[in-house]
Amino acid sequence: MMSDYKLSPIVKWAGGKTQLLDAINALVPNDFAIYHEPFLGGGATLLSNQPKNAIINDLNYELMTTYNVIKHGHYTFN
Repeated sequence: MMSDYKLSPIVKWAGGKTQLLDAINALVPNDFAIYHEPFLGGGATLLSNQPKNAIINDLNYELMTTYNVIKHGHYTFN
């Protein structure tokens, strides 16, 4: 699902897919129930498609914590 707004990744990430978005998006169906992104990184593909429902993941704990802080707007420091 595409929006009228163009979103860009908030971080540059090794292996980023920004330069490949046209080729990747040509393979993505126009309509899908849930978007799955197992290698989120900077999130270029996710942000380009702007799905209603998404399941995202990345092996990097700090990166996923950053996205959770953005999503929920808070973080508890230990």
